[in-house]
Amino acid sequence: MAYRLPTAAAMQMTSDEFLVWESGDDHRYELIDGQVVVMESPSEGHQVVMANILVALRQHVRGTGCRALPGLDVRCDDANCLVPDVLVYCDRDRRSRGMEDCPLLVEVLSPSTAYKDRNIKFARYRSLAALREYMIVDWERRTTDLHRLAADGSWQVTRYSGNDVVYLASIDFALPGDLIFEDLDRAA
Repeated sequence: MAYRLPTAAAMQMTSDEFLVWESGDDHRYELIDGQVVVMESPSEGHQVVMANILVALRQHVRGTGCRALPGLDVRCDDANCLVPDVLVYCDRDRRSRGMEDCPLLVEVLSPSTAYKDRNIKFARYRSLAALREYMIVDWERRTTDLHRLAADGSWQVTRYSGNDVVYLASIDFALPGDLIFEDLDRAA
């Protein structure tokens, strides 16, 4: 049974409630600290980079038991259900609606979401036991920050520029920067 409420403004709910809730409108939402928050519509440049990464990851994980998917809800805890741009999901059970078994999450920045993606969302994502890498792509600056969980439990960050190859240890994949930013010059 889905919850249907007239508006998401100032709504509080748990992540379990959020996962079955339907807004009844055309917006996408996330749950941050129990608060329903509307997601911004992505620009063409954002979508180009997101699609490039998704296609490359899908091709790489094909046949491994993992899947690369766009924009699915990730249940971090009882009050946070976030939507990364791309995720690699490896839960063999597949009955979970909250996609918690993600070794890799990807966010493509836009000017209005940069702070939230780098700080608020990353802080919530770190609660996921399966998460090993968090990739943040700034398509306007053509940089990629890769946060990797170290053996001591700390998160180490490596910054890549332009055509640098981003090595994703969580899925053993070298992702070329020129592929990440391919066709970006033609985007509006």
